[in-house]
Amino acid sequence: MNKQILYILSLMGLLSFAACTSEEEPALSGGMGEIRLSVVDATEVVVDTKASSDWDVEVFSVSLSQGGTSIFFDRPYGDIAGTSISCVAGEGYQVTVESCTEAEAESVNNNWGQARMEGKETFAVLAGQPTDVAVECRRANASVEVVFSDFIESLSGYSIKIHATDAPSRVLTFNQSNYKAKTAYFNVDESGRTLAYTVNLPTPYKPYEGICTLAPSKDYKLSVTVKGEGSSTTATLGITVDGTLLEEITLKQNINPYE
Repeated sequence: MNKQILYILSLMGLLSFAACTSEEEPALSGGMGEIRLSVVDATEVVVDTKASSDWDVEVFSVSLSQGGTSIFFDRPYGDIAGTSISCVAGEGYQVTVESCTEAEAESVNNNWGQARMEGKETFAVLAGQPTDVAVECRRANASVEVVFSDFIESLSGYSIKIHATDAPSRVLTFNQSNYKAKTAYFNVDESGRTLAYTVNLPTPYKPYEGICTLAPSKDYKLSVTVKGEGSSTTATLGITVDGTLLEEITLKQNINPYE
């Protein structure tokens, strides 16, 4: 008899606990909720480069989806800021904010591209209450610049050609006529992207081909120098990332300038 009473009490306690748990859980279906969206420029300037930009988040494009189904696409944030967006309560919502598309980031400025800001946030909409969603936008692509030393600049016929190995048709050339004014941009995901480059210097130096792996949100600089600025014949290629030297390579010479 005691065992039966104990069993009934235990069952009642379990049901009571389940009822309390159910009441405390937020309603994720069967009603409407609201989204209050805010977009934050979370850019961190590591080094001063020509890639620096003044961002206006008001013109950033906002897209909202749930479980792969688009709710709206490409709306300016300025049209949404300060308002509430009504949605059916549920999970699996994602908001994406970007300053431009990936295609535009590599095609504008005669294919030299431009910096691209992006942010994403996944969240649930609760029934009968507002959901505050803050999206932090950071630069998503990598930039590449080139620097030639004063001695090399006094010569002619020098250049660096670059392209992503998965997009060989987009070849960009830095040379004496443009390198001070040009920055190249490449879309990069978290797995990185391989950049191929070819350094061409006047005789007696051989063309040098190499690769490096780009990471998102990083600034790369390829610097070519003749050590001693003419008193030595040793030319080097330095690769820096966000101002920190990653690698320095000695560029070889031809023993016979005619070979």
